[in-house]
Amino acid sequence: MTDESRHVLLVLNAGSSGIKFSLYQADGDPGLEPQCLGNGSFNVHHDTEHLIFNRTGTQAQKEEQWPRNEASPPSGTLFNLMDWIERHYGWQICAAAHRVVHGGDRSEVVLQVDDQVMAELQALIPMAPLHQVQCLAPITYLAREHPGLPQFVCFDTAFHHTLDTLAVSYGLPRALTGQGLRRYGFHGLSYEYIASVLSGYDTRAAEGKTIVAHLGSGASLCAMHSGVSRATSMGFSTLDGVLMGTRPGHLDPGILLYLLGERGMSVDSLQQLLYHECGLLGVSGGISSDIRELEASEAPEAKEAIALFVRSVVLEIGTMAAALGGVDALVFTGGIGEHAVRVRNAVLEGCRWLGVQRKDHETDEPSGCLSMPGSAVSAWVIPTDENLVLARHSLRRLHKLS
Repeated sequence: MTDESRHVLLVLNAGSSGIKFSLYQADGDPGLEPQCLGNGSFNVHHDTEHLIFNRTGTQAQKEEQWPRNEASPPSGTLFNLMDWIERHYGWQICAAAHRVVHGGDRSEVVLQVDDQVMAELQALIPMAPLHQVQCLAPITYLAREHPGLPQFVCFDTAFHHTLDTLAVSYGLPRALTGQGLRRYGFHGLSYEYIASVLSGYDTRAAEGKTIVAHLGSGASLCAMHSGVSRATSMGFSTLDGVLMGTRPGHLDPGILLYLLGERGMSVDSLQQLLYHECGLLGVSGGISSDIRELEASEAPEAKEAIALFVRSVVLEIGTMAAALGGVDALVFTGGIGEHAVRVRNAVLEGCRWLGVQRKDHETDEPSGCLSMPGSAVSAWVIPTDENLVLARHSLRRLHKLS
C-alpha cells in the first residue's frame, strides 16, 4: 500500500494550549496491534500555531508554524493539522478518536459519537470543568466541518468501573450518592495500557497486587489486582488524591467552607484557585508547576514543594497497599514517573517499609526494573501509551462499521 492510498485514524488528546496527536494505519488487520505511523503535537502560542511531528521509524522531526488567528478557538487548529497531514503524506483521515476525561458511570471504554452521546458528555462538564470542555471542543469542530467523519470517544473513567461499592462511596447521604456524587477515578486509559503490557515485564506483578503511579502534571495512583482496578486516588473530580502541578490533592473540606464563608471567595475564584494556583506551583510560591524547573531551583520553597509531592505519593502508596491487602509491585509512569529520577528514587526510599529494595545506582532508562533482585516488592518504570489504547478500541469499532 502506498502512502497516497493509506487510510489513517487520527487520535487526539486535547489540552489547554494545544493538541497531542497520533496517526494509526486504519487499513490493517483488525486482529493485529494497531500500527502507529507517527506522533506529534500542535501547540497554540500567543501569535503562532506550532506543529511538531515524528514519523515512526525515522529520526527526522518535521516542524511547521502558522500565524495564529486570535478569533479561532484552539480546536480550529485542526484545520491546519489535517491539511498538513494530507499535504505532506497524502494520507486520508477516515476517522478520529478522542480521549475524554469524564464518562460518568459508563463501563464502556469506547463509544461512537452522536448527538445523544455529545449531550451526555456536555452534561458532565460541571464534574470536570478543567478538562471536559477541552476534550469536547475538537469533537464539535470535526462534527461541524467534517460531518461524515466517524468519531469515537474513549473514557478515562471506564477502567475503574470494577471498583466495588465501598471503593466508590463517600460518607454522604444516600440520596446524594445516588445523584452521582461518588468516586469515579481517572487516568484509566494509561492504567489500561500498563495492565496490558505488565506481563511482559513481571508476571508476578501482572497476576498479583500492583500499584501504578501515573505521575505528571496531573497525578493519580491505581491499585490493581490481576490488572483490574480495585482502588484509585482520584475521586469525584480530578482535584483529589496526591499533590499535582497546580491542583492540591487531598484537602480538608473545611478549608473550602472557610474560604467561601469567612474570606468571601466566590465559587469561580475558588475553582480558579483549586485547578490553577495550588499544587507544586502554589507550594513553591509561584516558582513553577514543572518538576524539572523546581529541581533546578535552589529556592527552599522549590525543595519544599518537591518534598511535599514525594510525601503525598508515599502516603497514597500506603493507602493503595492497604486496599489491596499487600503489594507485589510498584510501577511508575507519566511524565514525572518516567523521567524525574530523583523524585522517583525518593518515593522508593519512602517505600522501604513495604519491602522495596531499590537499585543503588540511578537509572534514566525509559523502561525497566528499578528494584534489586530478590526485592520483596519489585519496582518498574514503564512508559505509558494512552493513544495506543485509544487506537485499539476505536479501530475495532471502526472495522465493525465497514
